[in-house]
Amino acid sequence: MRLLRQFFDAIAHQRRLWWALLIINLFGSLYGFYWYWPQLRMAPVWQWPIIPDSPGSTFLLFIWLALLLAGKDWRRPGMQWLGAIAFISNMKYGLWTATVLPAAGIKFGWEFDFIHLSLSHAAMWLQAMIFARYYKPALAPAVGALLWMWFQDLIDYRLLGTHPTLPYDSQLAFACITAFVLSTVWGAFLIGQALFDRASAKA
Repeated sequence: MRLLRQFFDAIAHQRRLWWALLIINLFGSLYGFYWYWPQLRMAPVWQWPIIPDSPGSTFLLFIWLALLLAGKDWRRPGMQWLGAIAFISNMKYGLWTATVLPAAGIKFGWEFDFIHLSLSHAAMWLQAMIFARYYKPALAPAVGALLWMWFQDLIDYRLLGTHPTLPYDSQLAFACITAFVLSTVWGAFLIGQALFDRASAKA
């Protein structure tokens, strides 16, 4: 447990590891945008910014890390808002993929993509979880990030149908519920941290 805590602390504070994560998130984002290309090609251009959920999330974290490496103070309001949305979206979409694809594998049979995408997206969740714990967003950005996630769910599953392509159409209801639950859970996580820190500061 101690070694695990030291590992997480190193990720959160060692700049050489930030550089490694910066590169990983950049190339992961580029691969993700490429993976989404068939869906993007069939959608109007104005929908492109809201379609690629996972690569959009890792690209936000890439920007946040780049600004951190450039010397930006993570406590500044702009960094707080960017961090809150980057953290919650990576935690949400990381676990969304690592839930929906294994569910498809269990029910319909496993494919290679189900395995490697689930593992890579679980890593998205892990990195965001670590940074969210060490660089805690304040209450307003945390609430704003939750509201943004709920709005994305509304867009993806109700208004425009821009949710990620599913392995099987019969998974739509499960994918929708999973997205909303994960938005709520990780939004509540960020808000809970902010409230606890506020209460501790007043004590």
